[in-house]
Amino acid sequence: MIWQDKVCVITGASSGIGRALAVDLAARKAKVCAAARRADRLVELIEAIGGEGAGHSYVVTDVAKRPDAVALARHVGDTYGRCDVLVNNAGLSREGLFDGAAVADIEFVMKINFFGAVYCTAELLPLLKASAPASVVNVGSVAGRLASGAVSGYCASKFALVGWSESVRLDLAPSGIAVSLVEPGPIPTEGFPQTGLAADPLLRWMLVTDAAAARAIRRTIARRAPERTVPRPWYLARVARVLAPPLYRAAQAQVTEQMALRSPAGPLT
Repeated sequence: MIWQDKVCVITGASSGIGRALAVDLAARKAKVCAAARRADRLVELIEAIGGEGAGHSYVVTDVAKRPDAVALARHVGDTYGRCDVLVNNAGLSREGLFDGAAVADIEFVMKINFFGAVYCTAELLPLLKASAPASVVNVGSVAGRLASGAVSGYCASKFALVGWSESVRLDLAPSGIAVSLVEPGPIPTEGFPQTGLAADPLLRWMLVTDAAAARAIRRTIARRAPERTVPRPWYLARVARVLAPPLYRAAQAQVTEQMALRSPAGPLT
């Protein structure tokens, strides 16, 4: 795929996968519009990838607020007049065992992780259709297929994103828009270093880096593939869940126990 001058909108671009993807695509001469809530991080990113003179821009955006998605789409239309790629990457997690007080946290997580993708896709849809062939990539998680404890809101939001992505892919295909889902495994971050998995020789394969996830997203866009799990062995766990539920449940309990013993609970991506 020729990336030069492709207009790529990336939400959650201030850190992690979003930032890594912005750097990756900018290096291939794409024009990056970075969206996130932290203005200082966005300013630093745009300067790092070449600045506005190279065709990059940013919009301070809270994807949980539909007016912010409207403003993002307006900026993209006014600045570029097109949108070739939208990557719905913004997301977060709230950890803790489920109880009555957790309902507000689940609503909060759903607004960002699920409805944020819905809002941004809806508002940018006219530009995507006008720019077809275009792509929408929703960054899910293996937690959208394989639930774990103490992150019920996060898992719910990613499960919802899976179903919505698969349905909308069918809806938008006739318009020339490929909707893809990329599902990374656990990513070590400053807040959640995933030291338990990293220290376990049997479990460290589960981890993925921001850069590896970004490459998977780029390749998924180029191939217009429906989905990609990274690292790939996670796909085998999905197969086991369907074909051998008792075996899957036993392994799930063991992994959850090991993660709880070795490191604090954290989001899978």
